[in-house]
Order: sequence, then structure tokens, then C-alpha cells
Amino acid sequence: MTFGIVANLGKQKAREAIPTFLGLLAEKGIPAVVTTSIRRELDIEAFNPSDYHRSEIGFHCDIVIAFGGDGTMLSTAREVSHTQVPILGVNLGRFGFLAEISIKELYEQVEKIASGNYEVETRMALEARVFHGAKERTFFACNDVVLDRYSSSRTILIDTYIDGEYLNTYNADGIIISSPTGSTAYNLSAGGPLLATDLEALIVTPICSHSLSQRPLVINPRRTIKIKARSEGRKMLFTADGQDVLDVTEKDVIEVRKSRYPVKLVKFSGKSFYQVLRTKLNWGENKCSNESI
Repeated sequence: MTFGIVANLGKQKAREAIPTFLGLLAEKGIPAVVTTSIRRELDIEAFNPSDYHRSEIGFHCDIVIAFGGDGTMLSTAREVSHTQVPILGVNLGRFGFLAEISIKELYEQVEKIASGNYEVETRMALEARVFHGAKERTFFACNDVVLDRYSSSRTILIDTYIDGEYLNTYNADGIIISSPTGSTAYNLSAGGPLLATDLEALIVTPICSHSLSQRPLVINPRRTIKIKARSEGRKMLFTADGQDVLDVTEKDVIEVRKSRYPVKLVKFSGKSFYQVLRTKLNWGENKCSNESI
């Protein structure tokens, strides 16, 4: 099995861990490839790994190890989803739902990983298309796509359609279209529901709606959501996973649907979605016993 290594090199812990990890792989005879940026910026010539652009590395490995956090996982998923290679996130110490293991656990589990002794969880992702006249841009998102009011202090009116049928006009700061994976991200902060990650669904969540009756909505993943906003001529901001950013205007139309490329995440037994919720959200702290019923 060949390991592919990607990283957020802005994190010092990642810069320190990667040479050590490559040395461990070399000792065990496990082949590895790295991104071009890792090869260029880190002192790893002793291991002489092949290097590829992040969008290509998935074609040259059997598993991608992403050193960083949830942001690194999101960018990696966006870059390699078309290759359908599974991704294992290494959490470097901050709050996160996607990065599965710590650096210490990675070192301890390396032989288990190399032997393929892990589960692969398939997560639904999103495809968004932004139309501006005859021009079209396509975006991939693991968590969510967002349209918001940008720098204005005034709300915007967001006309929303499901498979061409008019749903509502939200008077709000913006709108979030989320996947189940993204339900623990911006959607949660905006009052949207938590969805188990083995579900497939689209979540429509207004941001700070100007009406108490405008609530989040969960819909069938086979539907297409179309949104078009009115802002009295002011620019608005479209984002995919908070990383791909595009200025949009009232003339633009946004369509969001389930992506044909799911995200494949490496999971280890004993770390269920519900355990992650208990750990990250501090659930169950007032329970006298955590024994199974």
C-alpha cells in the first residue's frame, strides 16, 4: 500500500511530524508519495519520495494522510474526491470533527493502516454551479455552500426553489446549503439540525432570518436547490466550504445538488459519529454511568 501525504504547512506541528512519519514508513518498507509543496519546503531528501500536485496525488497512492485539521481535510477532499481515494485526517490539536486521529495514534496504527485494517465511510458531498449569464462555474463542497450579504449591514432577499418549485423568499443575512457532514459546522452555529453522517440529505438553513417562521429544512438529496438573491445592487459573497470564494450579484443564479463524487474517510472502530458528538460537544457529562443499556 502506498501512502500519499498532504499537509497544511502553515502548522509547525505538521512540518515537524512529516519527516518523522516518512522515516517510520521507510523503516517499515512502506512506500510514500508527497505533494510538491511538501517536497519543496521540507528537508526530506533522505527519503526521496515522488511528489505530485495535490489534485493528482490521489492517482498515485492507496490512501491519503492529511496533516492539519478540518480545514485541511476539506481542501484535501475537494482536491482528491475525483480520484475516490480514502482520506485519513491527522488532528494537530484543535477542535475538529473530520480529522480522525492524533499524531501519536497515527504512529501506533501505521502497520494497521498499511495492511488495510480500517473502515472507509462514504460521505455525501455537494456540487454547486454559479451561473452568470452564459458563464458557469462549478464548485465542490464537503460541508456546505453559503450565500451571504458580504460587507453590508442590511439583509438580503433570497428566492429559493426546489426542483423548480418555489419554496420561499428568505429575508436574512444569508443562506446555508449543507450536507450531513456539514451539519456540525456553520449550519449548527446558525441553528440548523445535526444529521447523522450516514444519512444523505440536503439542509437549507437561513442565517439570522428576519422572521421566526423561517426555519431550517431537510430535503431529499435527489433534489436540486436553486437560489437567487436580491440585494438592492450590493455585492454578495458565495463560498464553498469557506475556502472557495466568489463575489456574486443579483444577476447570478446558484444551483446546489448532491455531488456525483462522495468523500471517502478512513475510520477506525470505536470512533462512531455519536462518540465524536459526545466528545466534541460535551454530551453525556451528567450521566452517572456510560455503560451500554
